[in-house]
Amino acid sequence: MIQKRDWWRPFFGLCTLQPPTILWCYATNVPYVENLGIFSVLATLYLIPMYAWYERKCDALEKDGKPVGWPY
Repeated sequence: MIQKRDWWRPFFGLCTLQPPTILWCYATNVPYVENLGIFSVLATLYLIPMYAWYERKCDALEKDGKPVGWPY
């Protein structure tokens, strides 16, 4: 089940990464909306279930007393 934390984490990341992304686009003369804007939104939506899975996996590992990290 996806929790609020899983939903908001990618959006927080999206918001915090946009200023450097926009600055990079400006510095390299890359049109933001045509290239990265739509990708950022789609990537954020994709990450919601990925974060949900990751959080549940980490919770299960911590419960079993195993170290949390990659690889599983």
